[in-house]
Amino acid sequence: YENRITLDKATGSLVLRNLTEKDSGEYELIIIPQGAGQLQGTAKLEVLTKVSRPTIACPTENLIEGKTSVKLTCDADGSPSTRVWMKDGIPLVSGDRFSFHDGNRVLSINPVNRTDTGEFLCNVTLRSIVSTLNYGPDRPTIVQTPVGAELEESVTLSCSADSLPRATFFWKFRHMKFYGPFHYIREMEEKHQGMYTCTARNAITGLEASEMHILRAVPWVIN
Repeated sequence: YENRITLDKATGSLVLRNLTEKDSGEYELIIIPQGAGQLQGTAKLEVLTKVSRPTIACPTENLIEGKTSVKLTCDADGSPSTRVWMKDGIPLVSGDRFSFHDGNRVLSINPVNRTDTGEFLCNVTLRSIVSTLNYGPDRPTIVQTPVGAELEESVTLSCSADSLPRATFFWKFRHMKFYGPFHYIREMEEKHQGMYTCTARNAITGLEASEMHILRAVPWVIN
């Protein structure tokens, strides 16, 4: 990677120049923020070679209507993904006398017909690649609804955290454990008050992050 790589330590971004197929693979990023937990992510890179102009091979022997068949072959250098055959500008579909083989590389016409006379075109495209960076979870955010709840009222605690893939959640309250991003209390009592801890976990990065929330009932106001 000498003279082909730039690493921005402030943002964690990595730039690779003059890519080759050997650069394909999985890249792992580990960030250790000052005074915070370790962050980790992965990204898969696949380097594809440029597709050359395709060539079509066609038999030169005499073709007889209704008796002989023909195979047209479309070849291209690089990393082609899709091949679409067209005749006189109209895409061809498999069926009747037309069939495709070897990933649409070969077009077979059996038998040939006078209507097959014309210009055949093979359109080759490069497949697209989507890289996914796994990260998180970030420190969770806990929201209490309603914010000022009284005893005997229902309360919902919701927990969320930025994470890819999506994080799973569990709550801890005293000796009890609850699963899911929401914890619902149908009718709040004295025993429900206290410290709740929500933990988010990313199954791919293997990281966890937690946040605490104190649930307290608003005192009744007697007029």
